[in-house]
Amino acid sequence: MSGSDLSPSDLRYLAGAKPVEENKKALAKSLADRIVAADQHIQNDMYGSRYEFNFLSEYGYTDIALKAVTQTGLPGYVHRITQGATSLWEQWTDRLSVNHHYRSNVATWFYQSLAGTKPTSTAYESLRIRPFIPSAAVNSRVPKDTQDTDPSPATLSHVSVSIDTVRGKVCSEWHSRPDGRIDLTVTVPYNTEAEIWVPTQNKPVTASRGVAFVRDDTFGGAVRPGY
Repeated sequence: MSGSDLSPSDLRYLAGAKPVEENKKALAKSLADRIVAADQHIQNDMYGSRYEFNFLSEYGYTDIALKAVTQTGLPGYVHRITQGATSLWEQWTDRLSVNHHYRSNVATWFYQSLAGTKPTSTAYESLRIRPFIPSAAVNSRVPKDTQDTDPSPATLSHVSVSIDTVRGKVCSEWHSRPDGRIDLTVTVPYNTEAEIWVPTQNKPVTASRGVAFVRDDTFGGAVRPGY
């Protein structure tokens, strides 16, 4: 991403442009607006699909990303499943080729954004757990066929992820409570440094005995859950 705040020796330096962070925010909003304008359908291309979902969550658009992933009709994963797909087709509409990995990054988004587990150094020597909690009601079941267009909308209330790393198992699991608070359970290998962001949903936070809060901080704007 280009910006005027980079070193002039950086190839991304662009004199007179906005700073990098402002450009990232503008790009995230543009990506989100495109999805909304397309009736909540995926709009990324072959190369953009690698980055878009995590990028949307990082800048406060997890609800929009989740709607795009679960939306019925074309283009989208749900339509592909109703057509009998058990793999990732090259095109949304047919099975010209049925083994194309570039659409699989949605699985990375599941554990890196919805569950919030991301390495912050090589081989998970350190990691961050910061789940992005969606609040929008989305399609909650796989339709029977392409005519089944109302698959029980509901909010996502539970995510559980377990990753086997070279240092041991990393787990992140959250449940939403009836009062709106989030139960977050984390497992980190003993030889791994972890930074854990607790999604408060703007409500009081409690923790088990022996847990100390490092700081009281917030993350994001009006469209993001509180931390």
